[in-house]
Amino acid sequence: MTRFMGLDLHKNYIHGYVFQPGQKGTHFRFLNTPDEWARFLATRLTPETAVAIEATGNAFTIYDRLVRHARQVVVIHPAGLKGLGAGRHADRIDAERLAQLLALGTYTRVQVWVPPTEVRAIRALITQVRACQQQETAWRNRARNLLIQAGYAVPRSVALRDWLAAHAAELDETLQIIFTSALTMAEQAQQEGERLRGEILRRLQDRPEMAWLWSVPGLGAWTAAVVWAWIGDPLRFRSARQVGRYGGLDPRVHQSGDADWRGHISHQGPAILRQVLVEAAWWAIRAKDTPLRVFYDRVLPRLGKRRAIVAVARKLLVAAWRVWREQRLAHEVDRRRYQKKLSAIRVVLRTLPPYPLTERLQTLTVSQRHPAAGARGEPAIPA
Repeated sequence: MTRFMGLDLHKNYIHGYVFQPGQKGTHFRFLNTPDEWARFLATRLTPETAVAIEATGNAFTIYDRLVRHARQVVVIHPAGLKGLGAGRHADRIDAERLAQLLALGTYTRVQVWVPPTEVRAIRALITQVRACQQQETAWRNRARNLLIQAGYAVPRSVALRDWLAAHAAELDETLQIIFTSALTMAEQAQQEGERLRGEILRRLQDRPEMAWLWSVPGLGAWTAAVVWAWIGDPLRFRSARQVGRYGGLDPRVHQSGDADWRGHISHQGPAILRQVLVEAAWWAIRAKDTPLRVFYDRVLPRLGKRRAIVAVARKLLVAAWRVWREQRLAHEVDRRRYQKKLSAIRVVLRTLPPYPLTERLQTLTVSQRHPAAGARGEPAIPA
């Protein structure tokens, strides 16, 4: 007979509840360590056990650990779990709810899709690229603020490196050191982000669905990679409305009686997906007399510029989902321009080097073995 188990995941420990229909359940707890997990898998988990876990930061790692030993493993969205009960929240209650959801079979509406390992790897790399971009922006803003404090208002259209080459002599030595330090950190973050982007595109270049995504106007190699990573599997969405809602590009709606209020977009789902789609939308409407530009011009008087471009971004996401789901090129694609775009992308992708992992590992491990020397061989500064 199937046993139903709910695991409430925490950083330092796991709280569980297991029961069989018609029998009283039991609670248990163990430390979140490799040895304790091995003991749990050997003593408590059986091939007849169905397990439900909440979608937290390490849920997919736990899923991989459990799926080889259990009959079924289901990941539950936290919002769906909180909607049950009378607002009570405790380890014991959450573990019981997870197990009961699984036993009743009512988990499908709050079940989280578990991406394949390759999709998770690309998502992790994209998230690291975004972190590099944020660090680059932070350091460049610091460099500009330093100049503002010194009385120099440098326009955004002027590159900081060019400005420094022309005005370095006007700055005192301390400001030169701090400014060049900030600019160096920004450029290092930019270069690291470019290396990671190259690794992502190199991994995806031979996948057939990328050619379909590239046929959508406005979707270049990087935007298509982000869309590929977060859609993951087009068959998991039943309608275009679900795709827009997943991307957080659907408007908030409050309708009750005579009240009908429609506000900003929901901002649910991955923020980086919305960011790249909005950037792609600006590119897509640059060409006149295209379907997206005609749509933009039509909704612009009613929505305004910012909302209109978000509407275009939603259309791009839905179009990407459709061509991938139906395994075809976009209907509005110009074959000549598409072949030119495809050739240009593939020429660039063929020249992308792999991430210098071996070199980085050697540098870091040598620095660890010889802590008296800095990363570049400079003498270490005492604390």
